[in-house]
Amino acid sequence: MNRRRALIALLSLGLLAACQRDLVNAETEESRFQRWQSAHAAEAGAYRAWLEAQGMADVAPLSSLLRTSRRWRQCDLPEFAVPPRAQWPQLLPTLRLLRQIQSEGLLDGRRIRSGWRDARNNQCSGGSSRSQHLANRALDLDLDPAVPPARLCGYWRRHGPESAMGLGFYSPERIHIDTAGFRTWGTDHRRGTSLCIQPK
Repeated sequence: MNRRRALIALLSLGLLAACQRDLVNAETEESRFQRWQSAHAAEAGAYRAWLEAQGMADVAPLSSLLRTSRRWRQCDLPEFAVPPRAQWPQLLPTLRLLRQIQSEGLLDGRRIRSGWRDARNNQCSGGSSRSQHLANRALDLDLDPAVPPARLCGYWRRHGPESAMGLGFYSPERIHIDTAGFRTWGTDHRRGTSLCIQPK
């Protein structure tokens, strides 16, 4: 009888653990952000107010803009973070660029996957030691499958020089934009592998 009770108790604990895992996995990005925001209300509120004062609060949802890295789980890092206040202005040119690209239907601010990173996050995320994410000048986004990379490359060729647009491709669907100089690169961080460079 005792053995049966012990077995039932073990099975119950296993089912409870499985249910808890399912609840965590079913949690949405937005619900995770809401929980994070409630614990960081002052800093998140200050950043939102600053974006509003700059006329940039409509470019991307705050929940997207404050995402730290695609690898936040693997790296055991917070999913969201507010950049240091001194670096807030450095994102403005990139937000203006994103707004313009969005107006042409090529990108969506809701698809941002990485913004500002501290040094530990950047290293774990595979970023360069000179990554523009460290300076709060860069955004990584998922490209909508309905938007061919060639259209984004066309925008980069036409408007990239005037906005100092950097465009990187980690894959045909995963891209990087910044405003630290007119350049492009591909999966190995070299210009020649960028999807914007025509083979000769």
